[in-house]
Amino acid sequence: MKALLIQSLNSIWLVIIFIGVPAVSSLRLGSLQISSRPVWHMLVLSGIAIALALNTGACWRGVHSKKEKRICLRWISGYALLGVTFFAYSEKWIGFKWLKSLLLHAQGFL
Repeated sequence: MKALLIQSLNSIWLVIIFIGVPAVSSLRLGSLQISSRPVWHMLVLSGIAIALALNTGACWRGVHSKKEKRICLRWISGYALLGVTFFAYSEKWIGFKWLKSLLLHAQGFL
């Protein structure tokens, strides 16, 4: 039962971080965007940090079975990788232009 709770809460938190935060933090008037991109980046990175802290605390103190610890560790590693990737993207260390061109190329075949 705890394993299902861990999976559900982490899945809901991912949806909140990547769908809810951008929807709430972006303000547009016509084609003019009023909210700033750094605020959005800070909110997403804060959400990832909160998820990392909660999963680490649950793994360290709240969960006792090996199965649940494994699930928590999997979520911790996923959030850590996601946080590093998002930070590198927000600092413009990495880009995804290759992915955009690949998807546009694949769309041409459809």
